[in-house]
Amino acid sequence: MSEEEHENRGPEIAPLPKEDFITHAPRWFRDCLAEKPESHWVTSEGTRVHYLKWPAKKADRPGLLFVHGNGAHARWFDFIAPLLTEEYNVASIDLPGMGDSEWRDSYVRETYAHAIRTVAFDAGLGPKPVIVGHSFGGFVTLITGALYGAELGGLLLADFRVRPKTDAVEWFLGDPPRRPTRVYPDRETALGRFRLAPLQECANAFITDYIAGHSIREVTDGDEKGWTWKFDPMAFQGLKMGGEEHADMFKNLPCKVGVMYGHISKDHDPDTMAFMKSLRPEAPIFTIPFAQHHIMLDQPIAFASAVGTLMADWEAKGALGVPKSKTAAA
Repeated sequence: MSEEEHENRGPEIAPLPKEDFITHAPRWFRDCLAEKPESHWVTSEGTRVHYLKWPAKKADRPGLLFVHGNGAHARWFDFIAPLLTEEYNVASIDLPGMGDSEWRDSYVRETYAHAIRTVAFDAGLGPKPVIVGHSFGGFVTLITGALYGAELGGLLLADFRVRPKTDAVEWFLGDPPRRPTRVYPDRETALGRFRLAPLQECANAFITDYIAGHSIREVTDGDEKGWTWKFDPMAFQGLKMGGEEHADMFKNLPCKVGVMYGHISKDHDPDTMAFMKSLRPEAPIFTIPFAQHHIMLDQPIAFASAVGTLMADWEAKGALGVPKSKTAAA
């Protein structure tokens, strides 16, 4: 190939990842998956917790930690994190009992908060990390902020509602006893049973194909062999959220806070948004157009852009603990 032909060819496109559970993918998605994260483990309250890290392309940059939803895992952000590494260190946690993290004998909301704090600082996300939590991840991110907010640069709650005390709800109390997850005879059957929870359609099938492939594990011991989901179903048995406390927690957070909703999400409620705004008038509370509850799946680039914009704003205001001289130099 001549030099002229090489110049006219344009930038290289990352090849389609070899995972056979992805049926198709656009260029931006392939490029993101080509940026392979570092895999790390850290112990939190006796439990080995797994997380992924994508280092920033610049030195001495602040960082953020993504926290997934109920029964999900760190790889829900494999295609989001690389969109932010030009400026920030990014990590994504497998919460205890989910993804590749160890299971526990019992879980309380503080279990998750302590794991989030432990990972945020083990990952080297700067002196004041930002935590971005989606859905159930928004709940445990709020608990993290209530306990450790003075050590954090900010919280971004994605599609999690903070309700008035009189309207507080508990997601898990009163549920029937949890049962072990179903074991499917083969990998293809398990992949075919993957559904988003709460149930919604998603136009980006290449994304749901990808996260489905990382949501299952092989069962090789016991009487029943096959494939099942990675999460511990007992993690949610009797888990108390303490919803009546959330409004006070949100109001009194000692760090920056923002709230993001999918505009067509079941959780997008103008009354709730107005209530949260009354608690924190300075907080950015906004929606992502054409996104349902799983914002990062429906509108991944808009989701990442919103996170990056908020990070830049909070950094400029000195919330992330970066010296002004470094901020100016960057």
